[in-house]
Amino acid sequence: MQSVEEEAPRAQAGMVLGIKKGKKATAATEAPPPAKKKGTDGSKRIKKEKKKVEEADPTNKTNMTPAPPQAHPIVQEWVLRALDFGVEKLREEFRGLAKYVRSDMTQNVFNANHSTDINITKNRYQDVPCQDQCIVKLEPPSPSTYIHANYVGCPMYPEKRFICCQGPLDHTCEDFWWMVIQNKVEQIVMLCKTVETGKLKCAQYWPGAQGEKKEFKSGVVVENMSGTKPMERDGEIQVTMLNVSFGGQTMSVRHLHWTDWPDRGVPPCKLTSLELLSAVRGSRVPIVVHCSAGIGRTGTIVAIEYILEKIAENKQCPPMPDLVKQLRDQRAYSIQNDLQYLYIHRVMLNYFLDKYKEKYASLLTPENVAKYEKFVKDYNTAVGQ
Repeated sequence: MQSVEEEAPRAQAGMVLGIKKGKKATAATEAPPPAKKKGTDGSKRIKKEKKKVEEADPTNKTNMTPAPPQAHPIVQEWVLRALDFGVEKLREEFRGLAKYVRSDMTQNVFNANHSTDINITKNRYQDVPCQDQCIVKLEPPSPSTYIHANYVGCPMYPEKRFICCQGPLDHTCEDFWWMVIQNKVEQIVMLCKTVETGKLKCAQYWPGAQGEKKEFKSGVVVENMSGTKPMERDGEIQVTMLNVSFGGQTMSVRHLHWTDWPDRGVPPCKLTSLELLSAVRGSRVPIVVHCSAGIGRTGTIVAIEYILEKIAENKQCPPMPDLVKQLRDQRAYSIQNDLQYLYIHRVMLNYFLDKYKEKYASLLTPENVAKYEKFVKDYNTAVGQ
């Protein structure tokens, strides 16, 4: 097939016949001067328009329809790996990661603050340790220096992008708010309900009604300024604006509550997780994310943000097993089960191949479409949707 350069002489043929010296006169050259000028302008215009089309798609000169743009190579690599692995192989891959913890992990502070008495212990679950590495430390006047929380970094903020923590217990709510104050937190993301399947999963640590206040012994006062309203872009996320007062200072904190994510399971595959992350991404201080234990749903959301930030930075996204290890090196047992691992893949494929299918159209070959359809079918079967 000819290149743009090979087409150039043909595009100028009319000009050669009409105006170049040394050529035998033709009917075209014997025509009156105005006609020659008109013909020459037309040839230039045709050449210009044809060149534009060919530059957009130099291989497609027959129907002149531009081919789809090539997908970003990092996105392409991620998508093709997910499609080639498929649901069952990804589940198997996660099972090999299920018990991974960093080799030097210790949990001394967790142990020192643990009790079998639920009214005393600082830990909601005995089998969900808080590792000493990357732990959040509280300072006076907080009533405790310990809280079940770890800093987790992401590509754009390598050290303290998130604070991943357990859902507060009734007697650790005050500690929770001192964590918010001391880290200048602006956004809290809650991924569980206070009660799920008849079990207490998280204390009601914030005032639920507009104008209501929660006051603590150390002088912290939390006031609901707005009532609870559905987020405009996605009504499944409930938003509450809170004022936190302490020592004569006041700070504004936004509470975003996603109520449709079952414990140890996955929510319906819409793009709620991406809308939620988009809503908090502008914050330059740590973002608090919690569910009940602070590892499953919490780790899943953080993993999605990690992938998005890598792509935004135009940097290679690590294979998913390595990504899980990087998160767990900061917050032990992040991403709790294989269904949550699958959910990360399902959401990202939905994002690339459904929401932005025109942008990534080059990935939608018949073979890949068939793989994607199989992935969706197998995923729905696996998660019971």
